[in-house]
Amino acid sequence: MEDLRNKVQRVNDGLTGGELVRDVIIQHPTDILELQRYQLLEGKTGKGEDIRPYYSEDLKPGGRFYSVETAGRYAAMKQDISYPYSVNRNPDAPNLYFNGKFHDELGVQFNATTLSIIGTTDYAKGIIAKYGEDTFGLSEQKWEIIFDDRGALNELMNVLKTILYG
Repeated sequence: MEDLRNKVQRVNDGLTGGELVRDVIIQHPTDILELQRYQLLEGKTGKGEDIRPYYSEDLKPGGRFYSVETAGRYAAMKQDISYPYSVNRNPDAPNLYFNGKFHDELGVQFNATTLSIIGTTDYAKGIIAKYGEDTFGLSEQKWEIIFDDRGALNELMNVLKTILYG
């Protein structure tokens, strides 16, 4: 009985501290990056909100556009770009894609208890700095894809079974 109690305690500690989940998701960097890029093309943050500032809000001084009209022309032009995925997006919400350079320069960094989407070049780091680190990271819906469709839930269950049953 003591052995079972220790195993259950190990599962509890691993789930509470996040180590067991982290050890599973660390096996999915390609899936995480793919879904992060898709989510950005949707113009959505990790919280599922539109990426801000909108083009119409990104005005000089400090912003990119000289007027709401030039921002509108840019947003209209972005609607005609061929993207790697077909998505519905608020046309005023940035998708941080023009030629794919930024999307290609994203990486995943795993730390003891966190996962971060990072820029792998100074160019990408500058864009992340402009839009804020909170813009990046997967939404709950995208995490469901990792766990349900990409196998992370089954992998986690196998880890739990191994701990409990040997």
